[in-house]
Amino acid sequence: MTEKMITHYQAAGPIETKQRRYRPVLIGHGWCAEVHRLAASAFQLADAGYAHEAHILLRTMFETMISLHWLSQKGDAGALGVFAEGDRVNRASAVDLEKAFSPPQDLIDMIKNQPFGKTDESEIFRRFQAQCDEIDPRRELYSVYRYLCGYAHPSTVGAFAFIEVSTEPVSLRSTPRTSASTVAVTAAMCVLWAGRAFDEMVNGKPRKQFLRAVARELDLAPILPALR
Repeated sequence: MTEKMITHYQAAGPIETKQRRYRPVLIGHGWCAEVHRLAASAFQLADAGYAHEAHILLRTMFETMISLHWLSQKGDAGALGVFAEGDRVNRASAVDLEKAFSPPQDLIDMIKNQPFGKTDESEIFRRFQAQCDEIDPRRELYSVYRYLCGYAHPSTVGAFAFIEVSTEPVSLRSTPRTSASTVAVTAAMCVLWAGRAFDEMVNGKPRKQFLRAVARELDLAPILPALR
């Protein structure tokens, strides 16, 4: 079903950008496209026997999907928060670059001269857990993210996948112990909920009925909850 959603998304083509919520639509388009491409890439890895490595893409996919849903709820204020946080990160990077290297001064000046303003939304966007908490105060969504982080960072999750604990003494594995089903389930959730979040931002909600039908077939919630 995930492949079906990806194909349906690609067939829809570029949307009309003359939207009521112009700025969030621009960001949302990029994030939605990224989620779909990451899902397709994760399936390619899993099919080639690299489901363990595909989990790294799942983590980025899941984080992007949550941020897209948050943005769809926040609207223009959320988009301004995303821009503000991007400017803050760029300015901080410019300061670090200036200390450690000798980058072109015009590049440093261009970055430092970008407007920067902190907002309530930029502070929430800066902390991913805060985004999750606004959607799901029980932190079930954040627990999924933390689990996937174990594959994206050096951790016991990654290390122990290459250790066979069923033997005595324990032995080493050349290939990781992993399950491709996790890739399929997580990718399906991400593609479905990212698609619905972006569709809510687009005039006419053109993919709403299709994605609702897919959600029923997959026995998943058709869309993430509204922000609390």
